[in-house]
Amino acid sequence: MKLNYHFKLLGFIITILFFSIPMYSFCDGNDQVIVDVDVDGDKKKYHIIETKQYKIVEVEDSPKSIEQLRSVAEQAIRDGEKDAVAHLNKVFWFSTGCFFPVIGPILSQRYQPFTPTARVLGKSPEYVAFYYDAYKVKTRKIQFNWALGGCLVGAPIGGYIISNLY
Repeated sequence: MKLNYHFKLLGFIITILFFSIPMYSFCDGNDQVIVDVDVDGDKKKYHIIETKQYKIVEVEDSPKSIEQLRSVAEQAIRDGEKDAVAHLNKVFWFSTGCFFPVIGPILSQRYQPFTPTARVLGKSPEYVAFYYDAYKVKTRKIQFNWALGGCLVGAPIGGYIISNLY
């Protein structure tokens, strides 16, 4: 009877954690919006490329075209996600989820790793902004997945051990 109660409580906690923590990711397509702004009687046209996290604004007089900005953004997102996968310590996050089943997945969403600055030296501000954003989003997603995997392994084992001790 006691064991059944523990599994129901564990299932409830895992369900709450799974559905309450937002998962962010980049979409393949970027939206482009053209905005006219009147500043002190001076009308300027802005092209805005939007992703889910950052907005990059390009003034009409900018030497870069929308296609160049889009290719810079796509390259930065690819590089940021690739580096996030390469630099993440998956064993740490799995063991955090395993030994701290409730706290591990929450901590994985709150902890922000340091982004590698050497990778963006000499790059344009647009590249740096997209790279940092992609790196952070991908890192949090992978951290959460590994912590949740550890939670799904560690929580039943911990529940079984606790139910046998008491």
